[in-house]
Amino acid sequence: MQKEIKSLMKIIIRILIIFLYSIANIVYCQEFELNKLNSDSLYFESSALFECNIQIPGNYNRDKSYPLVIGLHGGGSSYETFRNIWRHFETPQFIMATPQAPYKWLMGDKIGYDWSGWPSDDIVFMKRALKLTSDYIKNLILVLKEQYNVDEVFLLGFSQGSIITQIAGINNHDLLSGIIILSGPEINHPGKPEIVWPSEETVLSANHLRVFIAHGKSDEMVDIELANKSRVQYGKVGYDVSFFEFDGGHEINAETMRKIEKWIKNQK
Repeated sequence: MQKEIKSLMKIIIRILIIFLYSIANIVYCQEFELNKLNSDSLYFESSALFECNIQIPGNYNRDKSYPLVIGLHGGGSSYETFRNIWRHFETPQFIMATPQAPYKWLMGDKIGYDWSGWPSDDIVFMKRALKLTSDYIKNLILVLKEQYNVDEVFLLGFSQGSIITQIAGINNHDLLSGIIILSGPEINHPGKPEIVWPSEETVLSANHLRVFIAHGKSDEMVDIELANKSRVQYGKVGYDVSFFEFDGGHEINAETMRKIEKWIKNQK
């Protein structure tokens, strides 16, 4: 009797092993088939809420009007780091808003933010993103003017942010008093089909804007010659242009920020 029971148990165990092996094979094959399936991605438009850091003068008075400076960080950076340029000002008598670029990317081993999705290499997407970013800046200006007592608005951008400053600034020139271009290329810079620059007519209609251009003499990412071209281009169509070159590379330094602080106050 015991021998029969042992034989039966062996049979049952063998059946279980075969069953489990079959199940494992089925699961493996299903995973293999899933892995063979092609994947895709797409971009779609939808409303969202975005964060913006605000810094105000130490002696801020709600009953007094102030200039507003909107600072746009470079590609791959973030508003959390760019807001630190505030410490370079001596006694800022203006409000500074630092928004976050809307497109998040993994850049190396860190998360970076981009104004028009350049890391995608999708020209159609980038063109649409630039248009939406220009609207994004416009909406931000309108919200800030509702929230704070603002008399003038200046758009400031570094590197990729300077491209957005020129595009959004000129396209929304009726809302601005000036633009500040830091370490950026000239308007209508060639060789970038994804950038839709403002039309000649729009550029001309925006020549009431004051323009401040600053660039490092040893900038290896954006040659200073492009900043010189920018100065000439804006000057030709009637813009009031201030130009400052400094000893340094692709960077923001205290000397430049203090020049900008005086320029905002319309001081020499």
